[in-house]
Amino acid sequence: MAKLAAIVHVTDENGVSHAFTPADEVPAWAASKITNPKAWAEAPEVSASRLTEPAPPVKKAPAKRAAPRRKAAQDGTVRGD
Repeated sequence: MAKLAAIVHVTDENGVSHAFTPADEVPAWAASKITNPKAWAEAPEVSASRLTEPAPPVKKAPAKRAAPRRKAAQDGTVRGD
């Protein structure tokens, strides 16, 4: 059985916040959301389903393009001829 080392607040899928103390039994849904190893006195066992889940796809940021360059001014306009 996993035991917490400190009080931990976890938000469920409905947006409701739950607080768990070291004396509480942590449900599986909450244990899966507590990712900080320092929060655990005894870490929970990693479920096999968590190991076999595929990682979410990584989205690459689009390549940045350089701004177009301005055309050079004519010689006459620069020198005032």
